[in-house]
Amino acid sequence: MLNPDIRSLYTAAVTPPPGYVFDQALATTYSLDPATLLSLPTHLALADRSSTATIDPIRLLESLRRLSDRFNVYVGHTGIKPPSGSNVLFGLLENMVTPVKAPRGGAFHPKIWVLRFVQPDLDNEPPLIRLLILSRNITYDRSWDISLQLEGQPQGRYIAANRPIGELIKALPSMAVHPVSKSKLDLAEKLADEVRKTPWDLPEGFEEIYFHILGVGRKSWTPPWSKRMAVISPFITDRALSWLNSNTQQLTSVISRPDELNQLAAESMEIAQRWYTLDEAAETEDGKEQEQHDTVGLHAKVYIVEKGWWTHLYLGSANATSAALLERINTEILVELIGRTSRVGGVETLIADSGLGPVLSEYVRPEEPSAIDDEEAKARNALEKARDLLAETKLKVTCKKSDEAWRLLIKSSERLCFDGISKFKAWPITVSEGRAVDTMGLARHKSVDIGQYATESVTGLIAFELVSEIKNISLRIVLSLPVEGLPENRDDAIFQLILNNQDGFLRYILLLLGEYTGGIFGGGSLFNRGSGSGFWRDGFLSEIPILEELARAFSRDRKKLRDVEAVVKRLLKNKKTDAIVPPQFIELWAVFKEAMAEADQ
Repeated sequence: MLNPDIRSLYTAAVTPPPGYVFDQALATTYSLDPATLLSLPTHLALADRSSTATIDPIRLLESLRRLSDRFNVYVGHTGIKPPSGSNVLFGLLENMVTPVKAPRGGAFHPKIWVLRFVQPDLDNEPPLIRLLILSRNITYDRSWDISLQLEGQPQGRYIAANRPIGELIKALPSMAVHPVSKSKLDLAEKLADEVRKTPWDLPEGFEEIYFHILGVGRKSWTPPWSKRMAVISPFITDRALSWLNSNTQQLTSVISRPDELNQLAAESMEIAQRWYTLDEAAETEDGKEQEQHDTVGLHAKVYIVEKGWWTHLYLGSANATSAALLERINTEILVELIGRTSRVGGVETLIADSGLGPVLSEYVRPEEPSAIDDEEAKARNALEKARDLLAETKLKVTCKKSDEAWRLLIKSSERLCFDGISKFKAWPITVSEGRAVDTMGLARHKSVDIGQYATESVTGLIAFELVSEIKNISLRIVLSLPVEGLPENRDDAIFQLILNNQDGFLRYILLLLGEYTGGIFGGGSLFNRGSGSGFWRDGFLSEIPILEELARAFSRDRKKLRDVEAVVKRLLKNKKTDAIVPPQFIELWAVFKEAMAEADQ
């Protein structure tokens, strides 16, 4: 049922299946690392199945262009993390990332993906819908998570069991911190409608599926009365554990993190028969030292219930905590799979050698509880209050022209006064942290100047760092702020920076024509600088016949030529384009423009 030897990759989960191409998608996450999100577009838009960590900026640029109005990520409004490095392409993520708030004031915590794939040569075939239910956020980490991948094709009728997940998807735009565009509303409504009509291919052995949404609307989730239950939850509270126990004859096993179990009351330890944590070697990869990831150790959330001859498996985002299960202030999702215990196993299967047994250790409660550092707790509490105040304050970025650059100001609707905070700084995530500017001035004024930046670096994704007065502990957050006076040519400037020279231009044109895979030119660096001549020479033209590729596109798929036309038009806005667009190509392209005009008559 749950086998730790079966691994799944995020990149593989979002890559179109053979014969299909990406059409539309949305995702939800509690936390988000922009660098992690930036690693996914080539797998979505270009069906890149490679697992290399090196991302070709040319392919990434084209992927972002293709996804611009067809992919949206809804993230908790305090959940965007500052990336470890800078990248001008982060600016192109602005329209894809939508900060949201849980309707009941708790955490926005679901992790789902809804992906729509189509067969390009079969217009009458229904799309393929892929639904991912995850415990993993869109961050870079090595935690132990769980995922469920479902696929199906929408049919003519609504399926009652799919209604809750459809309603959640449709409601996402209404949870946004800032008003969303009509295209985002339409995307959510369309995918919600198709999800409700999709019969899912279930994992082997399971016969029924249901969706449970917590913290939205009036419905709640209570597990059915059962003979036995097992719980996997990285976070756990006494009240939630007692409530789960009240719904079963026997709570046989609880798997959690040691620091969480250490905080439970002594009487709570009598509730379950067996207590487990992950083996130390399983906490990291092959027992190696932990790296600086978002989370490590256990992060999966699973509830296994045996009722009669049947096993009910619940998985998703909901921890065994009061906020998730009792107060239901968090927005959560659990998917329920039902199968015969004889086929899919039960609570004992979970800890068997064929299940999680090899990676588990029995929990031993320490004789003395861990000492609590009151000063550190006070500092973290002050940081969290300051973060929440910052996120709730209406901030915006204002751009002012300054010579060939832009000066950015952060403006606040009110003065920001933090208790227990000694330092407060900010910087756009498109540039390095070294350019961070002190923003404590927001406590005295309603605006602060955060510096002068090149056009391509202007963004509303602003990183903030708060430092406590005691313990010198810091907290970082990225806010997606509305931008007033965004340079009209910002995206064009990013485009020119990435293409960089004639080599980059040719690589991009070949990619649009479907002939460039990256191997001909090598990966390249985002900030390489060249002479502007590069490979554009007679010898290279004979090796890569651009004329033939343009002619093939003209006869087979003129939409590709329209894409080329849009790129050339964008680049020619800048008078200094010779270093990027070769004059020879402009002459060649004039012939195809005339031919397309004649063909359209």
